Amino acid sequence: MEKKRAFGMILSRGVIVAGENSTVLHVSNLMVEENIGAVVIIRGEKVVGIVSERDIVRRVVHKNLSSKKTKAKDIMTTNVVTAEFKDGLDKIYQTLCNVKFRHLPITDNGDLVGMASQRDVLYSLTPKGNSSSKTSKKT
Repeated sequence: MEKKRAFGMILSRGVIVAGENSTVLHVSNLMVEENIGAVVIIRGEKVVGIVSERDIVRRVVHKNLSSKKTKAKDIMTTNVVTAEFKDGLDKIYQTLCNVKFRHLPITDNGDLVGMASQRDVLYSLTPKGNSSSKTSKKT
């Protein structure tokens, strides 16, 4: 998957998508293979939902449902909020602060072009060289 730097943030280009009739097993395999936390669910070219790791845990595993039989459309979040690429990092940050999920599909004139996560935005806003992992040396 190609990654593009956008307003100081790495934005995944070529978003990983699955059809609404894909099984949860297929969707979770995509997440593992691509090392991502959410998959956009589409019907044709239209975004109809998003499935995250959290959705799988809460709506499949916790309820002891079969990942081989359960469809993405049965567990996906359907009120998908997106952000326009041209609006920039501040708008993406504001949107992620105002919603209850961690992944935000990015569109460009309505076309799905990327995915931003809270972590992507956080790392983009962190001043370079100010790592909290640095420790001071006591003498």
